[in-house]
Amino acid sequence: MSVLDTLYRGPLAERARRHRWDQPCRTTMLVCLPARAGRTSIEALGEARARLAGHAVTGHAALDNAHFPLWRHPGHAEQHLLISPRITAGRDTISTCAGAPIGLLDLNTTAERLLTVAVAGHARWAQIVQDTPAAAPWWPFLDRHHSEPEQYPLEAALSDFAAQPQVAAMLRHDAGTVAAHRFDGDCYGPGLSALHVGAVTYADYLTGVLTYGGGLLSLDGDLLVPSWTDLLVEQSLNERASFHQQARGHLTALNPTTVVVAVTCHR
Repeated sequence: MSVLDTLYRGPLAERARRHRWDQPCRTTMLVCLPARAGRTSIEALGEARARLAGHAVTGHAALDNAHFPLWRHPGHAEQHLLISPRITAGRDTISTCAGAPIGLLDLNTTAERLLTVAVAGHARWAQIVQDTPAAAPWWPFLDRHHSEPEQYPLEAALSDFAAQPQVAAMLRHDAGTVAAHRFDGDCYGPGLSALHVGAVTYADYLTGVLTYGGGLLSLDGDLLVPSWTDLLVEQSLNERASFHQQARGHLTALNPTTVVVAVTCHR
């Protein structure tokens, strides 16, 4: 598995090889909808597509019914308010939905649960990179390549990035384990910077990525996005942290009956 494939995974690696940096990428957008009970999933998607027009490629946009976890079993009345719910009955399974009135989404519990996940992930990473100096994330190498593509080709950027002892340790770990235990691509980008700071910062970063996705469209049609690129590995921690703070503040201020839906699309 090459460094490029580690950073980009699947078709995105081919995008990078061909220098198609302007090619739209698939991302998850949060779209705020006016309060109204009893929307069908089809109606919600139609409204979201209409609001996203001009901001994203909406022809193949779809609801992400795994985006929002439901930390308690919703009652019959609450299920009627959920958008594209995926209700499970098993003790070790979590029901999810694509959206709901924000008062039902319990985003604070999501942050609390992810703190435990992040602490464990940070401890595992720290053990793997023990005694290595802090590495720079991928984005400065990519920025240099973009600014001088002839003098600093992609191959040189990848080589310099991978030569950092900390990144090399992570890559060795990924090469020697199954896919489920490898680092996500963004752990070589803004996630790496968050890991450097500590478990709490990494938890806040992880919560923001999994909750706010790649952008938020307000009721007024204002668009919040973290960066010009939708690919996490190409973003900086500062960009993500600023976006997470803005998105969190916006959602916190909403009326609890305002509906928020997660839509996967190309932006």
